[in-house]
Amino acid sequence: MDNTNDCEVVRWSTQAMKIVQPLLYICILATIIHLLFWIQLIAYPTVRQWSMQWLYAYLVSDLLLLIRFFLLYVYRWWPICVPYFFHSMICYCEAIFDNYLNLLQSYILLALNICRYLQIAHNYNVYSTNRYSIVMAHLLIYFCPFFGHIIAAKYKWTVLQNPPGDACDLIPVSLPIRIIFLIFSYFIPVALALFFLCLCLNYVRNTDGIRTQEIVDARLKYHRQILIQSGVFYSLWIIFWSPHILLFPFFYKSSTVGVIAQILNYISITLDPIIIAALDRRFLQAWQSTGDHLKRSFSQYQAVRIPNDQR
Repeated sequence: MDNTNDCEVVRWSTQAMKIVQPLLYICILATIIHLLFWIQLIAYPTVRQWSMQWLYAYLVSDLLLLIRFFLLYVYRWWPICVPYFFHSMICYCEAIFDNYLNLLQSYILLALNICRYLQIAHNYNVYSTNRYSIVMAHLLIYFCPFFGHIIAAKYKWTVLQNPPGDACDLIPVSLPIRIIFLIFSYFIPVALALFFLCLCLNYVRNTDGIRTQEIVDARLKYHRQILIQSGVFYSLWIIFWSPHILLFPFFYKSSTVGVIAQILNYISITLDPIIIAALDRRFLQAWQSTGDHLKRSFSQYQAVRIPNDQR
């Protein structure tokens, strides 16, 4: 095994296959739902807006997690002999990108809430007036967590778990490292995201100094809309997404607790496009238009088919 030219056949073990199989079914369903969502995005220009770029970035991270799962599933399903060096590199990538992509999502939602607050409270369209800042925010969000994982692996702050026939995982080596990871990957971005969300809700709800009843009613209606949308989205997000981040530093992914967290995480990925589409009127209109088009096409097909069958 010291010879890097040697190779080994990497296959799922029987026990690991039992764990991966339900994840495979969830990921197939998630892929179908995501593809339907992106078809709507391509087909309807009304949903392609700069102000929704953080939501699309979030959904792209979902897609990358699905692609990662399928690639690694095929990698361990296909009986090929992989050199030890390449297997070690793939193992590190498998462990790093799972944690990295999930960590990204918390900071993407933080950026979304900051931009929303600037738009609502200060009437400041950051997407059109500060595009350079938006680009820099994207770069910082994507690269800083990635380099953080690389540095942690380089300085042995995390240890690679590589059991035969199972998924690879990176586990922090000590309790202080685990706590630091939780602070920067979960508590800081989630707390700040909820803080800016509360600022938005408080601003919209505050109608002091507004004498026109129509404006007051519109503000209160908008407040209810944001409250319902945010309440539904963040409740499901915290329930399904949080366990994966909170438990990762303490449990191996293929342990019983780790498997449950993975299942919840992939369920979250499956629900993300449904929730976003259901809570945004523009997507609801796009889905309705697609449904009407399919109904018309089916009706025309039936109308043409019936006379031909009567001949």
